[in-house]
Amino acid sequence: MLTLETDPTGIRVSAFECGLKSSLSGRHHLVDLHDFVMVFLPVLEVDHYYLVVFDLEDKRIYLIDHLGDRGSGVLLRDNETYILKTTPFKVKEIFVEYLKLVNHPKAIAMQSSVIMREDLPWSTTQRNATPFVHSGVFAMRHINQFVGSRRNLICGFSVHGARKKAQCNYLRKRYAVEILLSPMNKNGDEIRRRLEFV
Repeated sequence: MLTLETDPTGIRVSAFECGLKSSLSGRHHLVDLHDFVMVFLPVLEVDHYYLVVFDLEDKRIYLIDHLGDRGSGVLLRDNETYILKTTPFKVKEIFVEYLKLVNHPKAIAMQSSVIMREDLPWSTTQRNATPFVHSGVFAMRHINQFVGSRRNLICGFSVHGARKKAQCNYLRKRYAVEILLSPMNKNGDEIRRRLEFV
C-alpha cells in the first residue's frame, strides 16, 4: 500500500487529479491540459491567497502575491527534500508530476522553469486586519488581468492605501454578484427570480 512515506508525490498528484476532474464538471477531454495556455492555481496559506501561474506556452512559472516580496510570508525556497520546499515549489512539483502523468509535451520544460515573483507596483508590505478578505479579491483580479509575459500586469489598483481599499471593496461586491448570478451557480436562477421582486 502507498503511503506518504513511500510515495508522497504520487498521493498528492492523485488528489490533484481528482480535484481537477471535479472542477472540470464532466469535461474530461480537458484533463490532459493540452488545450490550455495558462493554468492558474490559487493557494490559500495562513489566511492569505496568492497565485502560482503556469504559462505553458512560454514555459514560465509566476508567483503573484499582492503582499510583495517584503510583506509576504510566501518564500521561494526549493530543496531536494519535499518537506523542506516552500509551498510554491511544492505546488510546482505536484503540477509537473501531473503533466508527466498525462504526457504533456511541456512537462520537462516546466520542470526546469524557475518560479519568478511578479513585481506589483500596488503591492503592500503588511497584512490588513482581515488579510484573507482583501487577498482573495486581489487574487481574483490578478486572475482576470494576468496574461503572462505578453504584457505587463495592469489591474487598475492604486498605490495609495485608502483608494486601494475602496477599489477592493467595490471588487468584492462585483465578484459576489458575478458568483451568485453565474450560470455555474446551481441556485443562480432562484437568486435571479428573488432579485426581480426586490
